[in-house]
Amino acid sequence: MIMRFLKTLLGILLLPVAVGTALSFYALILDIGFASNMFHLFERGVLIYLLFHVFVARPVYLYVLGHEFVHVLATWLSGGSVVSFNVTPRGGSVVTSKTNFFIELSPYFVPLYTLLIGPAFFILKAAGVQIPFMSAIFVFVVGITLAFHFAMTAEALKLRQSDVGKSGIIFSFVLIFIGNLIVVMAVFCPVFADLSFVGFIKNSWANSWDIYTGIYGKIMEIINNAKAV
Repeated sequence: MIMRFLKTLLGILLLPVAVGTALSFYALILDIGFASNMFHLFERGVLIYLLFHVFVARPVYLYVLGHEFVHVLATWLSGGSVVSFNVTPRGGSVVTSKTNFFIELSPYFVPLYTLLIGPAFFILKAAGVQIPFMSAIFVFVVGITLAFHFAMTAEALKLRQSDVGKSGIIFSFVLIFIGNLIVVMAVFCPVFADLSFVGFIKNSWANSWDIYTGIYGKIMEIINNAKAV
């Protein structure tokens, strides 16, 4: 109970970071330019998946498989072990030897399939494999996989996931929001030459700091006005 309260408090304290990161993300996305052919390919990939999601089918099993596998990877990275792993079209579960907020929440901000195609693309490129329009295909598929991640994650979060409940709603949603922006920017930067991941982090920190100092200034102004009365 105390840990959940502390996480909720931390989530509230991290809200300026969420806003600062979002402002940085928005500004850098604008720098890509709507005239960029690569960005148009990415947009088409997003649109294609969303049309498939709405009018054809929701690939639930594929999402659940990736979701539970990210739990497994997060557990291994945290020094734990996996006791059992179960995936069905109706849902999945992983029993691990330990748990923490990273293990619980990572599937919501780690787009596994996007991260898998990235190394595959660069390995093919480094090996000198010549595929017509390979870069264009890669960006298009990135759009499809990211749209898949966001659409299915949004649906999963509406179902009151136990992973989110364990860490508290506010803390979980703030962390998921920030995590997704960071991971998406990490995926975008190798693709779009105009973007800098270091610049994104610096801008996010600067924006967040400005918000924190602005809030502090307002609080001190209220306190000083109260003392004057």
